[in-house]
Amino acid sequence: MSFQNNVLSFADNRVSGSRPVLKEEHRACVNTCRQTLLKLIPKRLGDMFESLDDALYELADKAESNIRQTAFFDAMRDIRKNRERIEVGFSQQVVKVFDEFWKTGAVSTKPDLHSIADTADGLSLLGEDDLEEGLAISNMTSRGENRHFRALYGLNQRFGHLLGCGELDTKDNPLSPGAICLAFHEKFKETAVDIPVKLVVYKQFQIQVIDSLGAIYDELNGQLVEAGILPQLTNKIRRTSNYRQESGSYSPAAYIENNSEVLSTEKADDSDLQAELFLTLKQLLNEKRLHSSPAQSSRALLPVIETNEMIQALSTLQRVASPAQVEVSGAAPGVSDLRANLFQVMGVAQGTMAEKKISGNDEDAIDVISMLFDFILEDRNLPDAMKALLARLQIPMLKVAILDKSFFHSKGHPARRLLNVMASAAIGWSEQSGKADGGLYEKMNSIVERVLNDFDKDIEIFTRLLEELAVFIQREEQGSKVAEQRVAQVTQGKEQLNSARHRVFEEINNRLFGNDWIPSPVIMLIKDGWRDVLLLLSLRQGNDSAEWQHALDLMDKLLWSVQPNPDKSKRQELLNEIPPLLKGLRAGLKEISYDQHKMARMFKELQACHIRCLKGEAPEDSAAAAAPGDDRSLLGADAQPLATASGAVNEGGAVANSTADQTVPDEYQEKAEKLHVGTWFEIQEASGMKFRAKLSWRSMVSGTCLFVNRKGMKVVEIPVTGFASWLRTGKAVELDDVGIPLMDRALGAMMDVLKKTEADD
Repeated sequence: MSFQNNVLSFADNRVSGSRPVLKEEHRACVNTCRQTLLKLIPKRLGDMFESLDDALYELADKAESNIRQTAFFDAMRDIRKNRERIEVGFSQQVVKVFDEFWKTGAVSTKPDLHSIADTADGLSLLGEDDLEEGLAISNMTSRGENRHFRALYGLNQRFGHLLGCGELDTKDNPLSPGAICLAFHEKFKETAVDIPVKLVVYKQFQIQVIDSLGAIYDELNGQLVEAGILPQLTNKIRRTSNYRQESGSYSPAAYIENNSEVLSTEKADDSDLQAELFLTLKQLLNEKRLHSSPAQSSRALLPVIETNEMIQALSTLQRVASPAQVEVSGAAPGVSDLRANLFQVMGVAQGTMAEKKISGNDEDAIDVISMLFDFILEDRNLPDAMKALLARLQIPMLKVAILDKSFFHSKGHPARRLLNVMASAAIGWSEQSGKADGGLYEKMNSIVERVLNDFDKDIEIFTRLLEELAVFIQREEQGSKVAEQRVAQVTQGKEQLNSARHRVFEEINNRLFGNDWIPSPVIMLIKDGWRDVLLLLSLRQGNDSAEWQHALDLMDKLLWSVQPNPDKSKRQELLNEIPPLLKGLRAGLKEISYDQHKMARMFKELQACHIRCLKGEAPEDSAAAAAPGDDRSLLGADAQPLATASGAVNEGGAVANSTADQTVPDEYQEKAEKLHVGTWFEIQEASGMKFRAKLSWRSMVSGTCLFVNRKGMKVVEIPVTGFASWLRTGKAVELDDVGIPLMDRALGAMMDVLKKTEADD
């Protein structure tokens, strides 16, 4: 296929200054890349379908019932029937997006993964299947961008250079993992299989296609370099902005995913910053030692304890340490205790009878690790049980720091990341729910036990444990996201329903209250039928719609039609208006499936009222005894008063001044109103028990705050004024800096403590 003849025509697209344009000399280079795509993309998808058959057959073989087994076999047949269509359509879609990019300088269809799970009805619950599918695609995209970030960076730079527009963002790259995932989703969604099968398909697509994109990117980068396109790249690798975490919505799974590749090959300036930080810590610690023990210089000539001897002693302490020691005492071994234990295990005297000394580097490691675990035990963000669990890692982390000097220099060190992720996962855990809640405590306890029992000198064990923990946390977070979405949808739906009920109540109350001349049949028609018509329109169409206004106009016309009027010309007008009025009322009541027998009886009574009005007579009965001011049924039995700026709506619909709600605005009220979704709190119950809760959703109408636990289940639903009171009394306390990794917070706190000590001295 000729690129020049069948794909692009650059002569018509070259608009000066309007958009990036592919240079003439680069057309052959782009054509080579296109041919590579046509060769490699179908092969990757073909491999996916081959492995998919095996995966589905294995699931069918392990199915718990014949029905489920049959469902898997049916899915296999459906997928085989659609395989050719999906393969051809997917390849064409990828190449189409690629071709349009070079014509327009932009990706015509960017991935919008959130829209996959959206629903058209604002009150309907988010479908769990749609949400799980959206999460699967989103996870594939983020995994691909992080796994291949270096190759993508090169491709972004070179594609941007070809268009003369500088470096591209990953989202603007036509071959980004997001664009590839979207192309597959567009073609696969037409296949009628249930969500368990879809998730299996997406998993195989991730393994066979997304995970192998690096080879395609490398091939394309190599071809571009051979063509002389930016053979040397400047070192400006960075993460995409999509995965930058806010402090209020920190996620341990996101930390693992976003840092698994990036942190292990971090930027030079970040590594230098960490090294400088540790050097400053060492200087401050040395000054502290000199101040606390001036006689240290007399030990300068003592022989230094070898590193291997230190590691053996630490391994002995690691194995003999009692698992319950930290939980009982509530503290990790202090610096002096740790040194004394080390000397005792090695059989070396200390103090004035010292025969050997610990090297300066090992001294620094002992001091910093001890301060780190002191910080862990004082960290208010961690529950006490989790503090005790993490404190048991003190000796293994000290071994790592002595074995590998990059522990303090590199944010990407696997042991450091494991500690960070464990601390982050523990933030939302509550002791109230017990140590068996969701298995998080058991999982972290098993990781600690494996470190204590299996870690000798192989630091790779921390990488393996981190990957295992990543799978566990990601599975938990996916489930909690589904639950949290559903809870928020239900809560929002209830509030919209409650708000609509009050709006309907106000509209009816404004028209009926105090008008004693209104006949009781009209009042019953409005209260028993037209109320629900208005409620349905408010929910479906909104209060600004023409349908809503038409329903209000019909209610006004109904009231006008039964108003006594001695004027003969007005009675003639009424005669003309009655037929369309009755037609509109019937149509509205049919929309809510109103009882036909009731409707016939009401319209018969309404007809009698109209006849009397046409004769110029007053209605036989009045509504004096049926004034709606005290009738709760207009709102519904489960409706709750809505808070307003000056008070609350009472049962009669009037605004009642409430001194309880009229608190003077203060810093706590302001803080409650400005809380970010995702903020974690520790809340104390009347019994003294404490639990952790995250702000999941806040109403922009009533200010109601919805809090969920780490499993995504609702634990608190409270007005913003009530939550401000909790903040004021200390019942709710915000957990600060949960988005900052534990090691970063600890090192910063150490610096502050040492600098303060130096200033005091």
